[in-house]
Amino acid sequence: MNTNAEDCELGTPIKSFSHRGWDVRIYLSKVSQDTYVGHVDILEGEIKRCRIVLAGPLDELQAVSALEAKSADWVDDWLSRSHTGDTDFSTL
Repeated sequence: MNTNAEDCELGTPIKSFSHRGWDVRIYLSKVSQDTYVGHVDILEGEIKRCRIVLAGPLDELQAVSALEAKSADWVDDWLSRSHTGDTDFSTL
């Protein structure tokens, strides 16, 4: 796992992990000397189900921590709800 956002190629996650059976991939881009923006993709199997984007620039550790927490919260919320209706995910 590459933990340095400066060394990540475009399209390569800085961090990947699994949370309750869902795959999570964190991407960061450096926008200034100590500032990063990024997003997290949440996948069910190989299908991308959600993308969460950071609202503002943070330092690298804050950005990764925020995206880890937001992705885990999203998965936990999704799994806690009843899914009995006829709705499904939209294609991302």
